[in-house]
Amino acid sequence: MSPFVVMRKRIAFLFLCVSVFLIVLIIRLGYVQLAQGMQLSQKADDTHFRGVPVAPKRGNIEDRNGNILAMSVSTETVYALPAEVRASGKVTEITQKLSELLQMPATEVQTKITKRSALEYVKKKVTPEVATQIRSLELPGIGVTEDSQRYYPNGPLAAHIIGFAGIDNQGLEGIELTRDAQMKGIQGAVLSEFAANGIPLPEAQQMYLEPKQGNTIRLTIDKNIQAFAERELQKLMSGQGTNMNGQVPKSASILVMKPSTGEMLALATAPTFDPNKYQEFDASARRNIAIQNGYEPGSTFKVITLAAALEEKKISPTEGFFDPGFYTVLGKNVRCWKAGGHGSQTFMQVAENSCNPGFIEMGQRLGMDKFYQYLTAFGFGQKTGIEMSGEAFGILANKKKATALDLATMSIGQTNNVTAIQLLTAVSTVANGGTLMKPQLVKEIVGPSGKVVEPFEEQPVRRVIGEDTSKLEREILEAVVTNGTGRRAFLPGYRVAGKTGTAQKVANGAYIQGEYVASFVSFAPANDPKLAILTVIDGVPFYGGAVAGPPVQAVMLDSLKYLGIKQDLNAPLTPSKPMPGLEFAPIKKAATVPSVLGLPLADAQKVLTQAGFNVMTEGAGQNILDQIPTADVQVEAGSTVLLYLGNEAGAPTMAQWWEDEDEDVEAIKMLQGRTPLVEP
Repeated sequence: MSPFVVMRKRIAFLFLCVSVFLIVLIIRLGYVQLAQGMQLSQKADDTHFRGVPVAPKRGNIEDRNGNILAMSVSTETVYALPAEVRASGKVTEITQKLSELLQMPATEVQTKITKRSALEYVKKKVTPEVATQIRSLELPGIGVTEDSQRYYPNGPLAAHIIGFAGIDNQGLEGIELTRDAQMKGIQGAVLSEFAANGIPLPEAQQMYLEPKQGNTIRLTIDKNIQAFAERELQKLMSGQGTNMNGQVPKSASILVMKPSTGEMLALATAPTFDPNKYQEFDASARRNIAIQNGYEPGSTFKVITLAAALEEKKISPTEGFFDPGFYTVLGKNVRCWKAGGHGSQTFMQVAENSCNPGFIEMGQRLGMDKFYQYLTAFGFGQKTGIEMSGEAFGILANKKKATALDLATMSIGQTNNVTAIQLLTAVSTVANGGTLMKPQLVKEIVGPSGKVVEPFEEQPVRRVIGEDTSKLEREILEAVVTNGTGRRAFLPGYRVAGKTGTAQKVANGAYIQGEYVASFVSFAPANDPKLAILTVIDGVPFYGGAVAGPPVQAVMLDSLKYLGIKQDLNAPLTPSKPMPGLEFAPIKKAATVPSVLGLPLADAQKVLTQAGFNVMTEGAGQNILDQIPTADVQVEAGSTVLLYLGNEAGAPTMAQWWEDEDEDVEAIKMLQGRTPLVEP
């Protein structure tokens, strides 16, 4: 082969290699530029641009009508860029000045501003005055950025539902925790261009990435109904509740539900706390006992026994029954709460009288399997799914080990352990036509633009009893209030259904003598229930109707008036069997609450007084920041309006509404000489 041919082959091979190299290079450059361009550009920006985070405004928490229950207010945070501080050579000078202004130990300040990190927060939530002074000093590497702080304008109102957020605006309890992801928003930043040594470049570029505000959580809770409930709890916990005679219970809860949808209109618990100062309260005050604590329900559970017996047609309301004062099961006598018993009566009267032997007979006719079937169907022994952390399951007796005697005591509300939310949800099932609804606290989620991004949806769980059974039991429970043991929930001109209950407390496997959990459950109007209310009071020496009935009656009356539910012309004005010492004052006419927001205190008092309302105030200052009830709602004439006082930069701290009672109801006389197993 000639040298010329060999040379041409070598040149061709070299050309081929160069071409392949160039093709690979072009493909690689194209891949880097097109496929990885954004990512590499971001890495370059991360290297050259360093940012100071700008916190987003956390979304509000509102009640069902848009009243703000939790909000974020602007505040300031002092930060340091340690590399710039060190390069300035003024570490000692900067430390001294910051220590004086921030009232922090100098050693702590110096550690923060010289730490080996790109950015370090020196102190959060500083006052505007301090922030202005630090800005004016123009200290190298030290800056002030906008931040936000959680604020609860109504203080303790609905505290157990709302929960609270920490110093970094992270949800820690309640809705603040369960809906943290939707409310926290997206962080922004102020970006500046830096050299590799961490020093800002001369005439450096700056970029501002705007933070995105979080969504607003609108609750099912009604601020006014919540305030009605908390007002009554405050009376109980101060010993001023009806028939309390100065005695203070260990704890108490009032829950209000809309039976048809499962929406919670109020969920109040005492003791309570102020989420603005949650660190100052014992952890026990922050416990939501209506969700997390169980108790033996006593006679309020008879609503469930009655529903099962009616649905299975084991009894008829007109069927006769004889109560000798006890019911014998496996050689043991389970007493009636009334000495000597109720004698001959119908099963309608068994319900009206809360007759223990009559309800035990219902349980025995149902049998163990059917009884447990309805326990499960009504949701006992399982979580309701309400949006609160730490919900308890309740405790049911082991079916495999349960005896006929256990069935007897379970039929009258003992042995088993339930939560308040379980019982109210079950009773609401009876009230709404027979469908178990999941209790809900969130009505909808609203975006920063005001558009609803997640609407409310009812969540039926299962059909438990039929419409006919529900209608019949509503009539029976209405008779309990009109004719029987539930007369303390009676409201003239309204059809009210209800059931009282008392269970002795258990300790070390035995009942404590003279200490009870008193409760009362009620719904109205009985023919078309709009509200279902449960009161549970722990640790009182009185029976349920005496102490738990009046709070239910007060909350029910104010709520019906507030919601504009008119009196029924066919409803009785007095119970058919008046209770000794219990008188019913006529209900006053409804009156519309005027708006006094923004007025000076003196002017607001004058407006409300002329409209026929009493006035109470909370907070300090001379301007009206808020009022409960809110403007343009109707409540009973002569009620009390609570005004929150403050100056332009001030804020109220409490949200209880007290109202004087016109009647003094005497307690049910304690039975002498014995302690009954169960009281109505």
